Amino acid sequence: MRWRQDKDTGEFIPIDEAAARRDSESGRMAIHGPMDSFVSPIDGAIINGRKDYREHCEKHGVVPAAEFSPEFLARKQQERDDFYQGKISKEERFKRRQNIYNIWTEGERNG
Repeated sequence: MRWRQDKDTGEFIPIDEAAARRDSESGRMAIHGPMDSFVSPIDGAIINGRKDYREHCEKHGVVPAAEFSPEFLARKQQERDDFYQGKISKEERFKRRQNIYNIWTEGERNG
């Protein structure tokens, strides 16, 4: 087992425990230590460990939520709420109208 010295207390603690403390203090989800098996909601595959999880995420082009900060997740939640409530900026409205116009003219050209 590997150990790390705590900066505050000076005592030696296992590296896994040190990493879990660091993650809990920073507000991130702990991604160290043992991982329980689960069924993927993407394709139904059984994920048996961190290696399988990393390969599965890479295969499907997804990123675990633990990789994102709470501030980022809150900002994205607000953006989704605004979108579903119809609160969009003038620039976004213009982009959407321009996109519709481009699709319409392309359809007219191709018959």
